[in-house]
Amino acid sequence: MKWLKHIDDSFDSLLTDCYQQREMEMENHINKIRFFGLMALFLLELLVGVLNQGFDFILIGVDLVSMLVTAGWCWLVMYLATTGSYKSWLKYVSILFDYVIILAITLEMEYLTEVGHFLRDLHKTEFELMLISALILFNVMSAFRQGRVIIYFSTLCCLGATTLILEHSHTARTIEMHEQIIVLFSGLLAWSLSHYITNTYTRLRHRERLLRYLPEKLVSAVETGAVDIEPGGERRNVTILMADIRSFTGLCEHNDPEVVTGMLNRYFSAMSVPIFKHDGMIDKFIGDAIMAVFGAPQEKNQNADNAIFAAQEMLTQLAVLNSEFAKEGLPQLEIGIGIHSGEAIAGNVGSISCMDYTVIGDTVNVAARIESQTKALGYKLLISQSTAEQSQLESLNKVANVRLKGRDKTIDLYSLSSS
Repeated sequence: MKWLKHIDDSFDSLLTDCYQQREMEMENHINKIRFFGLMALFLLELLVGVLNQGFDFILIGVDLVSMLVTAGWCWLVMYLATTGSYKSWLKYVSILFDYVIILAITLEMEYLTEVGHFLRDLHKTEFELMLISALILFNVMSAFRQGRVIIYFSTLCCLGATTLILEHSHTARTIEMHEQIIVLFSGLLAWSLSHYITNTYTRLRHRERLLRYLPEKLVSAVETGAVDIEPGGERRNVTILMADIRSFTGLCEHNDPEVVTGMLNRYFSAMSVPIFKHDGMIDKFIGDAIMAVFGAPQEKNQNADNAIFAAQEMLTQLAVLNSEFAKEGLPQLEIGIGIHSGEAIAGNVGSISCMDYTVIGDTVNVAARIESQTKALGYKLLISQSTAEQSQLESLNKVANVRLKGRDKTIDLYSLSSS
């Protein structure tokens, strides 16, 4: 019975833990509202009673005991919600206390009116409506607790407490059908709020987790339905950018792993900015290499130009980063960038449980081979003829005609005059 479940079956253990942590945080927040609200009510009752009747020791004693009991319970809830493991029962006991304290206040008011309390002249119907409003407020607050069952439980408790107050008061009136409907609708309102909050939290949490592993453009494409999450792909005309750090093996050999990892993280962060700026998607980090795609998952115009402009800015960012490394006494980084355009299959590769959105095809292999030529030819950036023809930038100059490893035909390579 799905409508009775607290957590959806599709949630993994990490997301479930996040919900449980959020539930304890919200329980503690509700507890603060409960404490200040009830304390304000008891203090108001005490103040008005003293002003109207003087120092009535029965009134003062009852109010002080009520405040001590409430303060003790609120402290206990705060302790349970902020320490130890997740406690699924806490919200049920907490809600039950809320309704019991309202019933206790009702009995207290009834008794204190017999000894000259300020409610003596208050019309009974007004008093009942005030308490019913408080009960409905407590019921709506159940929306901020995790799970559907807690809302059903709170609504039933609210309906029972409302019936007791209206049926067993000293008035001749009985609880009306519309009053019961109002209570039930407060439960529906709580359910609607809970559903909205849960869905929003789930979507934001999923997005946050996806952004840790996937490019923002791919995450947005998945959310809007532009990219299917099923295995498969489609043929696209894309531009591939491959960037690799030169002499990375030597860098690892002469530096501690912590130093190398810190430098890589800063390098990847700096290189990601221009790629994203020019509508590129980082397909993956392959060790010290970066594979970026322009034209997938969503088709874009000027893929070749975007890739070239991103490469230019990557080299500029690297110069800035190297100046920072020099001030910190860290080694300098040198990279080579290869760019190639052509058709490839863009889509999800893997299984239903574990997939990777990537681009596969000869275009990717050629881009990697072009990048490997940068060191031999002495250029930081090399661009294939197909990319040069698509971009039509006047600043591109032909620098070589080479036969790439594993290919029979030669290929013309271009570079920017500044590279």
